[in-house]
Amino acid sequence: MFFRKREPKAETAEALPVVQEAPASSASGGRTLVGRHTRIVGRILGDGPVVVRGSVQGTIAIRGGLCVRNGGRIDADVEAHSVDLEGEARGRMSVSSRVSLSATGDFEGDMDTPVLDVCPGSIVRGRARVAGLPGRDRRTAR
Repeated sequence: MFFRKREPKAETAEALPVVQEAPASSASGGRTLVGRHTRIVGRILGDGPVVVRGSVQGTIAIRGGLCVRNGGRIDADVEAHSVDLEGEARGRMSVSSRVSLSATGDFEGDMDTPVLDVCPGSIVRGRARVAGLPGRDRRTAR
């Protein structure tokens, strides 16, 4: 008496919400955070920056910067625009811009970068190939 029975509506394509996907190569890329109690085993691929406070094991290939915070750990092959290392990193690292190791940074493996900033107290074990900034001729810079 108080409630009318409603006829079920037929779902049509017009009634469903439309979800638009962001382009895969957006300019901002967005930021990815791996929290302290998170462990990722596998691959991280993307355009934006990645901050690691937890653990990553596998491969990291990003166009943005990688920041491994104090307490964070990566055991991975890394390709990134830049790397700020406050935590621990093991593996191969290929960086197109700059690697910065803070006083708590600990790296073991092979590293290729044009610029390497190392603070007193940081640890580097392995090979670091520092090629200098691209486009600069050292013979004529004197």
